Formats: sequence, C-alpha cells, structure tokens
Amino acid sequence: MKAPSFDKFKNIFKDSMLSIIALVLMNLVLQFIVYPFWNKTYGNDIYGAIVYVMSYVNIFGVAVGSAVNYARMVESGKRKTNGSDYLTVVVVLGLAGIIVTFCAAFFGKAHMNAGTALLSGILCFLTVLRFYGDVEFRLNINYKGYFIYYLLVSLGYVAGLFIMKATGIWAMALIPGEILGLIYVRIKGNVLSDRLFGKSEFVKDNLNTIFLLIATNLISNLIFNGDRLLLMNLVGAGAVTTYYIASLVGKTMTLVTTPLNSVIIGYLARYKGSFGTNLVRMLFGITLGAIVVFSLLSVPGSYLIVYFLYRNELDMVKGYFLIAGTAQVIYFISNVVTTVLLRLAKADYQLKINIAYGIIFLLLCIPAAIMYGIEGFCVSILIVNISRYLISIYLCFKSADGQ
Repeated sequence: MKAPSFDKFKNIFKDSMLSIIALVLMNLVLQFIVYPFWNKTYGNDIYGAIVYVMSYVNIFGVAVGSAVNYARMVESGKRKTNGSDYLTVVVVLGLAGIIVTFCAAFFGKAHMNAGTALLSGILCFLTVLRFYGDVEFRLNINYKGYFIYYLLVSLGYVAGLFIMKATGIWAMALIPGEILGLIYVRIKGNVLSDRLFGKSEFVKDNLNTIFLLIATNLISNLIFNGDRLLLMNLVGAGAVTTYYIASLVGKTMTLVTTPLNSVIIGYLARYKGSFGTNLVRMLFGITLGAIVVFSLLSVPGSYLIVYFLYRNELDMVKGYFLIAGTAQVIYFISNVVTTVLLRLAKADYQLKINIAYGIIFLLLCIPAAIMYGIEGFCVSILIVNISRYLISIYLCFKSADGQ
C-alpha cells in the first residue's frame, strides 16, 4: 500500500485547523456569550427552562441535520449523489421538528407562551438546515468556505443578542445566525436549491443510510441531552442549571471532535486502503490519552471559566467538575471512534452501539437520579459513557482487516 504523501498530511492538517477554528469559534460564542447572557438576563429557573428547550433543538436539529449530512458524505464515496433525496428528508423532518419543539416549550415544564414556543420550533427547523448545509463545503473539500460559513453564523449570534434584548424573546439570539449561514450556503452552492421530492435511481439505498444514521443520532443525542430532560422532570430546573454549568468545560474542551469528525469522514470516504489492527491500536492509544489529558484539564479550566461566566453559581457546581467533565470528554472521544467505525464496518454498527448505550442509560440513570438526585446521575452517566467508548473500541478491533 502506498504511504500517504507529506502534501496529503499537510492538507489534512490545514483542513482540520480551519474546520476546528470555525466550529470552536461558533461554539465559544454560544457557550461563553449567548448562554451566560441568557442566564444573567432571565435567572437560574428560566435559564434552566431555556436549556431544557434547547435540548430538543439540539436533539432533533443535530440528529437529523448531521445524520443526513454524514449519509451523503458516506454515499458520495461510492457514487455521485443526488441532492433531492437528502434535501427532501431534511425539510420534511425539519418541519416535524417545529412541532416537537413547540410542544416541548408550550405544553412541557418550560411553560413558555405560544409565540416564544413557535419561535423555538422555527429555531429547530433552521438548525436542521444548518447542520445539513455545511455538506456543501465538505463534499468539495472547501474548508475555507466551511470556515466562512461558521464565522457568519457566529456573527449572526452576536447580532441576535441585540434583537433578543429588544424583543425579550430568547430564541431571537440564535435565529439570525442560522439564517445568515443558510443564505451563504444558498449563494455559494446548490445543496439547498436541489429539487424537493425528486428521486434518484439510488433513492432506496440513500434513504436506508439516512434513516439508519438518523436513528443512531437520535439515540445518541437523546442521551447526550438526557441530563437536561431527566433532571428537569425528575429533580428540577435548578438541577439542569447545575449540571449544565458543571459540565460546560468538558463539553467545550471537546468541541474539536465535531470538526475533526467532519474532516475524518471526508477523507475516509475517499480512502481506498486497508485498516489493520495496528491502526486500531494507535486509535485506542491516542483516544485513551486524550481522555486522560482532557479530563484532568477540565477541573482547573472549569474553576477559571465558571468564575468569570457564572461566578454566583461556582460554590454550587464545583463539586461536580471532575466527574461531569470526564463524562463529557469520554462521550465526545467515543464519537471519534464511531466515526472511524463508519469506514471499518457496516453503518448499522453505530445503531447497535447506541441501542446498547440507550439501554444502559435507562437502566442506570433514571433510578440513580430518582434515588440520589444529581449526584447519582453524575456517577451513572460517567459509567454509561465509559461503556459506549469500550464497546466502540471493541467493534473497531473486531472490524479491522485481517480479523
């Protein structure tokens, strides 16, 4: 097998850095500007309700948008893809996301009024489109465009804070950013202008991959956002705020995994070589080291960031820094492993992993939260995420060439 050239590694590094900077910038604006602004503007209880509703936006928006995005990348490694198959699913399920989020905000424990709940639903729809939209740049390995896309989204979020302040509607902090990014995609490419309800000759194969990855992502994102859903319903809005702040740095430190996964899947879709057990051992060593390093760094990082952003809540949350941060680090690192697994094995392996993940989550986290509150939940979610990582690594070894 021919060894990758230096130029290939240089291009991968450059693409990785551009995509990391782009998404980290957007998420820094979210985590360090928008969310603290919500907290200071509305107070802990309403802030907990906003975080709760945002969990529905994230579950649905990320699950559908990124799943269809990844499905198109995977299929593009086999043949030229017809965008109509993908855009139709995005739009139809995005409309369903409006209904789901509206019901959660209006009828659920968030107790938001109809207008605010409707805008929350529209935010979910736009989020689905935005997560799918960046496939325009990934298909063409155009990470400069990818960077500009997320830079515009970030600037839109900052502008949205002024609109939120004027209207008093929290969702208006994010809606301008989503719209600005989608306008850029519409101008620069065609993934949002493909014909709706058109069908390609491979529509069945495309839909099988799409819905398999959507099911996989829904389970994964339900559990990732399960802290907010479970704690809101079993403990209360205050517990949502506590765990969210305690795990903030663990989530923020691992933002690099999302852009890294984007680059990984882009290059793996075009890689025709083999994957042996030596490469899987290397993957295991690197990811295990990353878990240890990032988990240890999450504690001093949490003290520093929470002191500046959520100073009044520091004493309330500091006891959860290590365990909550480690749980989030392991979750995101395991996402890197499952992305590699997409190339090594059948796509349904991801679904099997997340079904096992969901069963362990339900068996451990619900009774732990009921009996021991937030302390029990923290311990149980750590165990659940360790299990997901180990299962993913095992399946990588099992799927490696020569096994």
